[in-house]
Amino acid sequence: MEKEYDFIINPKARSGMGMKAWQKIESELKARHINYRVYLTKRRGHAAKTAAFITADDKRHTIVVLGGDGTVNEVVNGIKRPDLITFGYIPIGSSNDFARGLKLPKDPMKALQSVLSPKKWKLRICLWTTS
Repeated sequence: MEKEYDFIINPKARSGMGMKAWQKIESELKARHINYRVYLTKRRGHAAKTAAFITADDKRHTIVVLGGDGTVNEVVNGIKRPDLITFGYIPIGSSNDFARGLKLPKDPMKALQSVLSPKKWKLRICLWTTS
């Protein structure tokens, strides 16, 4: 079975650069005959709901976020079973602190290459609640 990717895209990231970057990335995915599904966020909170929808089936998924730190935060918080998820990130936001901390490529096409041929890291995700 060929790998499939679920792309969650914030088209408004960095004043619309998210959509421009996605158009280039999508062209490359099509040229390589890569299977993917695309979800465009429409409003705040939509990325979390989308991640919850994708992961509700308790199956393995590769989710790729194209956006900034806020989009990453939403997606991570929406994932139902982190142990079943391979997570990729193409940084398009304004600050991209998460990407900088992991030393991910700034160029969207180089980041795509990293997603398609990943080095795997295990990240511990913590839940902190206050009352």
